[in-house]
Amino acid sequence: MGSESPDRVSAAISVTAFDHIRLDVRDIDAAERFYADALGLSRVVRYELADRVILQMAPGGRPAGVELWQERNLVPTPHPTHHVAFRVADVPALVEHIRALGYQVVTEPHQIKQETVAFVADPDHHTIELNDFLGRPTGGAPA
Repeated sequence: MGSESPDRVSAAISVTAFDHIRLDVRDIDAAERFYADALGLSRVVRYELADRVILQMAPGGRPAGVELWQERNLVPTPHPTHHVAFRVADVPALVEHIRALGYQVVTEPHQIKQETVAFVADPDHHTIELNDFLGRPTGGAPA
């Protein structure tokens, strides 16, 4: 078990794409404003259930993205080292946009070799990485 190479896994039983990651939030509307206004994500789907609201947001309104989850009696507890990363065209410009909206910049834009990276926080203090990914492969086989 676990020793099969990826090329031996049937397409019918393998993962076809990354869809979303769940982030717990206190206020679904405040979270939606951040992800829409600060990051430019669009709504994929929103479910209003008796005890929770589930809202998926993604670039262009198509996964992969984040699933924002507000549930009665659920208190978000972001992990201090976990983060969600988004590829962006201009990290410094987006950081200034986010700052102008009044959101927290956790780590200012900085270089890591050919990449520019910054970290911001959403209203529930989930860490969001912004990265321009210059010089890194963005698709196909791993380098």
